Amino acid sequence: MHKPIRTAATAATGLAMALALTGAGAVATVATASAAAASETGAQGWDVSGSFDTQQECVAAGDAGVADGSWAQYRCVLFEARWDLMTPA
Repeated sequence: MHKPIRTAATAATGLAMALALTGAGAVATVATASAAAASETGAQGWDVSGSFDTQQECVAAGDAGVADGSWAQYRCVLFEARWDLMTPA
């Protein structure tokens, strides 16, 4: 009985931490099998604009691109232990 409650609490904590780390305007996506394949070849309508060691580096680069007008939105996608910065094509 306690294990499902503990699992739900752990999942909620993880989600809250992920949301806190993404920063304003950023969307962090944890790759699934189909998302990983899309990241490897570039998701339809999105280009890979950089690859970073940490999510924070990816978000900083994405925010810098928004600030200088290079793109209006971006996504940081975890793929094979690297964070890919995805921007609109």
